[in-house]
Amino acid sequence: MLHEDEGVFRAVQKLVLAGEYRDELPGRPGEDLAGGGAFERAPDGRMRRLHWRGDPGFRAGRRAGRIPALPPLTPAPAAAVAELESVLGRPLPALLRRCYRELGDGGFGPAYGLPGLAGRRPFHPGTMLESYLAQRKWPQPWRERAEALLPLCDWGCGVQSFVDLSDPAAPMWALDPHAGTAGQLGLLLFRQPLTLAEWLARWVATDLHQPALIRDDRTGRLRPAVDADYEKGWLQVA
Repeated sequence: MLHEDEGVFRAVQKLVLAGEYRDELPGRPGEDLAGGGAFERAPDGRMRRLHWRGDPGFRAGRRAGRIPALPPLTPAPAAAVAELESVLGRPLPALLRRCYRELGDGGFGPAYGLPGLAGRRPFHPGTMLESYLAQRKWPQPWRERAEALLPLCDWGCGVQSFVDLSDPAAPMWALDPHAGTAGQLGLLLFRQPLTLAEWLARWVATDLHQPALIRDDRTGRLRPAVDADYEKGWLQVA
């Protein structure tokens, strides 16, 4: 596990140092706007194209200077880590703790990036601690897992990823609140067949999918989507 964690840390570190620590990187404002794709408004008001890190032409775009590096990250202060761990009553998973202390106070990772500890990151409702404490208001039966699950990723529309602090293997959990009815709440918070290290490794390799629940064609029951479901094309790769 230590060897695996070290390899994953180095892979994430490489992306952070290269300024490629998000799934989507904005291009230069006002350039390359023809054709379809995803766009956003830059701080100066001009539109800019969003480039997915897994696109075939991404590397060429970076070499050509059309996709600037993201700004450097500042690691989380030791006091912020200590405050979170004090509230949790246990240490963070070693890999996660090292990423925060050595790479950045959130901002790196899938979707909008991991939340901050010392400050709020864009697109996040609060710091990691604030989001964790808000889980105390979860409805039953989610609430019984609220203290064990640390929120790591907000994918949008209420879909979230968590790491389980109660298990030394640091397995990942997910919440897909729109997949079922009110009578199926217990199914909407589910464990994924991934550890934290595997989750980050798949993100680095652009092989990580947004978690989702689907209704099985054969049984009619809700189940977590697997790679084969995404490969069919009906679910979008994050």
